[in-house]
Amino acid sequence: MPLAGGCTFAERPDHCLEAARILWRADCDPTVLAVSASRAGRSDPTAFDFARIVHAIHIFHDAVGIEHLVIGDAAHHLRLDVVQGGVLDGPVRLRYRLADGRALPAKILTLRRLLGLERLGRFPRLLYPPDPYAPRWARAMQAFDGRRLGASHREIAAVLYGDAIVDANWRGRSDYLRSRVQRALRFAGTLVDSGYRRLLWLE
Repeated sequence: MPLAGGCTFAERPDHCLEAARILWRADCDPTVLAVSASRAGRSDPTAFDFARIVHAIHIFHDAVGIEHLVIGDAAHHLRLDVVQGGVLDGPVRLRYRLADGRALPAKILTLRRLLGLERLGRFPRLLYPPDPYAPRWARAMQAFDGRRLGASHREIAAVLYGDAIVDANWRGRSDYLRSRVQRALRFAGTLVDSGYRRLLWLE
C-alpha cells in the first residue's frame, strides 16, 4: 500500500547511498516509465531479456501486482513500472505507455536510456551527463543534517571544507566560511520545503 508522501516503498534508514533504493510514486516522478510486458521467443528481434542486463535489478511488487523495477546503481539508474505482465519469465516484448504534457520529455529520456542499455549492455554515458549542481545539493543536505543533529556552524564547515581550511580561516578577516554555511542551510531549507520537486522535473 502506498505510503504517505512521495515514496511507494519505505527504505531502511541505515542503508548507505549505494544500497538505498528509493522508489518515488509515478505521479511524483515523471521519469518513471510504465510498460506492458508479454512473453516473446528468444529469436524475436524485438524481445527484451532482462536476464542479460549486467547491472543490478531490484523488483518490488505492490498490493495490486504491479512490478516496480529499479535498474542500476547510485550513479546511473532508471525506473519502470510493469503495469501488465511481468519481466521475470524470460524474454518479453514491451509496450511503452508515454504520457502527454509536461511528463513526456522525462519519459522519453527514460525510454532512450533503456534502449541504450539494451543495445550497448551498459548505461549510455551521453544520456547521463553529470549535473553541475549536484555537489551544491549534497553540501546543502549535509549541512541540514548536521544542523538537525545540533552541530555548530563551525562544525558543519569542518565537515564540508575540512579541518585545515576551517582552522586557518574561521576567525580570519573574512567571514566567508560562516556565510557559506548559512547559505547552504537556507538552500537546504528551500529543498526540504518544496524545492526538491525541481529535481524531479515537477517544476
